[in-house]
Amino acid sequence: MRLDLSPSSLKFKTSNISRYFDQESRWSSWLDVEAAMAITQSKLGMIPKSVGKKIAKNCSLKKLNIKNIKKDLKKTGHKLMPIILELTRICPKDSKKYVHWGGTTQNIVSTGDILILKKIHKILLNDLSDILDILSSLCLKNKSVIMVGRTHGQHALPITFGFKVACWIDEITRHIERILESEKRVFRCIFGGAVGTTASFGKFGIRLQNELAKMLDLKSSKVPARSHMDHFAEYVINLIMISTTFGKISEEVYNLMKNELSELEEPITSEDIGSSTMPQKRNPHICQDIMALAAECRSLAPLTFESMINEHEGSRQNHLMSNNALNQSCIKSGEILSTIKFLFKGIKVRKLNMLKNLNISKGSITSEAIMLKLGEKIGRQDAHELIHNCYNYSYTKKKNFVEVLKKNKKIKKYLNSSTIETLCNPKNYIGLSVSFATYQGNHAKKLSTKLKNKIS
Repeated sequence: MRLDLSPSSLKFKTSNISRYFDQESRWSSWLDVEAAMAITQSKLGMIPKSVGKKIAKNCSLKKLNIKNIKKDLKKTGHKLMPIILELTRICPKDSKKYVHWGGTTQNIVSTGDILILKKIHKILLNDLSDILDILSSLCLKNKSVIMVGRTHGQHALPITFGFKVACWIDEITRHIERILESEKRVFRCIFGGAVGTTASFGKFGIRLQNELAKMLDLKSSKVPARSHMDHFAEYVINLIMISTTFGKISEEVYNLMKNELSELEEPITSEDIGSSTMPQKRNPHICQDIMALAAECRSLAPLTFESMINEHEGSRQNHLMSNNALNQSCIKSGEILSTIKFLFKGIKVRKLNMLKNLNISKGSITSEAIMLKLGEKIGRQDAHELIHNCYNYSYTKKKNFVEVLKKNKKIKKYLNSSTIETLCNPKNYIGLSVSFATYQGNHAKKLSTKLKNKIS
């Protein structure tokens, strides 16, 4: 857990993605690539067939002296060479000279980081699948629960809470589609030597990359240039979009939790302490944690795009920027998904308060229905003006809107009291709210199952 987060995150299990970016985890991944390269090179005849497996056998942190690596790291300031030196030291005499044969740091590090990202990708997809399951149940359970639909912060038209959740699901599923579609571009092996021409691999260049990609379950690059950073950038931007959506949803829950509305409530127990000085307060810590993390994710967008700007055939700074953007976006996104799961597992829907707030308008929230019905007789624009004037009168004189409509001579000419009451009943003007909620609730369940099957 990040120490700068609210202690509310102690209430639930997080994905702890940060563990994949610690030093030894990255070293292990780089060694996996070194092992795969040695085996592939021996199969192709680039190095003696007998040495590939010998090198690969020693590509394990358990066999390397970590103290030596850290000592050389301080000496050289190079992130990979201390590992190569230690690996060379422990390899048998006949294989020493073939360690890291023709490879360059970028080939090993970037490919290793892609392997790490694949592991994280599975965790994120699993979390998204869980979220879809939770939202599916929430959507279907509340598909007919009527509430205020708001635009510009004001009462607009009646909707159902299930419809609101359906909108959330629809946006989330688009993000899932994007991140799944990006896999073929993101999870690529870029193995072209120092500048991407494969010169150090001779005639075996492209074959080495292709075979290595197969072995590591990656796609092969058409041009293995080390200057390409767009695949990392695409993944980060997808994560930023996902985190932004959950930040937006959390902000909506946060606003609907305000005392004046009190339509939703995040999981709060009797043991929770909202304020150190005001005993009555029930602060929305969970929503605020998500909103803060989402904002932090969005701040990575400029850095992500900057990382794509490379000098000539490769430079150091863009890799540093890319690593930072990728690491932070993965860690923060993981925390967001873990937290959002906890939020929606325990969220409370205050149906009575939703109805109470709906009735604040005293029937005026369905004025569009009256306008359209009356418009069939006198034209839409004239009907709009007439209903608008009736509302202004009811608002300024503090009169019941429905009663004002019933008494208006022009309206009475075309609509009787019973029709007006029916049209002004919010339950009769929710459109396809229930249908949308039913469809998206079921769709979320199906997509969740699809993701689970893919992961397994």
